[in-house]
Amino acid sequence: MRDRIIGLAVTAGVLAAALSPARADKIVLGFSASTAFSTAFVAANEGLFKKHGLDIEMKLVPNSSTTPAALMADSLQVATPTAPITMQAIEQGLDLVVLAGGGYYTKGIEDVAVMVRPDSPIKTAKDFEGKRVATAGLNGFLHVLFRKWMADNGGDYKKVNFTEAAFAQQIDVLRGGQVDAILAVQPFLSRGLETNAGKVVAYYIAALEGETLSGWFVATRAWTAKNPKDAAAFQAAMKEATDMMQKDPSIVRTANLVYIPFPAEVQAKFSEGKYRFEVQPEAIDKWNKIALEQNMLKKPLDPAKIVYKP
Repeated sequence: MRDRIIGLAVTAGVLAAALSPARADKIVLGFSASTAFSTAFVAANEGLFKKHGLDIEMKLVPNSSTTPAALMADSLQVATPTAPITMQAIEQGLDLVVLAGGGYYTKGIEDVAVMVRPDSPIKTAKDFEGKRVATAGLNGFLHVLFRKWMADNGGDYKKVNFTEAAFAQQIDVLRGGQVDAILAVQPFLSRGLETNAGKVVAYYIAALEGETLSGWFVATRAWTAKNPKDAAAFQAAMKEATDMMQKDPSIVRTANLVYIPFPAEVQAKFSEGKYRFEVQPEAIDKWNKIALEQNMLKKPLDPAKIVYKP
């Protein structure tokens, strides 16, 4: 994973051409189509970016692992790499900072599950040992937290054969017997249950102790130094969006329909999310602990250095 991040940074020029560089007066926000980033969707949909004097172009990025390099190339000015991707990129020398927080998981948010076939004997974390489990991205958010859940519940994830399968293909590979389990998200999770293609063993992220940060918004330190007023305006818009979302959750679903490519009847099955503008030190320390346990970092990162302060 570390070599992959460095390779992406080295080829940033190629990504710059692919993602079309932003004009000086425009900020390109590269996002993944996930409710973890609904704060930005609300800020854009409710006109809060414009209110704070920002010209934001919202750009859907299919693979968040490419975004640290795109930020360094200035093809994107703000992006939504996951916590593991961001932290590994920082350790490898990319000078990134977190501008604002987004979604977080807590008990009751059951949008992610490990699913097995209806006739599977798998019931516990230990039962996954020796089995084949499909995830959308190796060392990605879902994969890392599933390993954490297994370790916390008496299983050895090193004995699991993990393989990659796109979300849209996971139900088919599970039904066809190519894998024993999938790390499923909505709406594919509901689809698997409704068609009786699978059953849930655990809503494993919701089962983790405490809160788990699921989304944040990242920029380069160089960009914030060059554009401090824009960085402050972005934070102000995101803070206002978060406050609005707490008061009126309906605006979240309205904004999600604009930026997440699933119809209303599908998104209606999504759990109501939790959002926080501030990224607390303990949220980063939790990811530090997880990454260190899984040998994804050599040493913990300092929360005070990661979170951008005007």
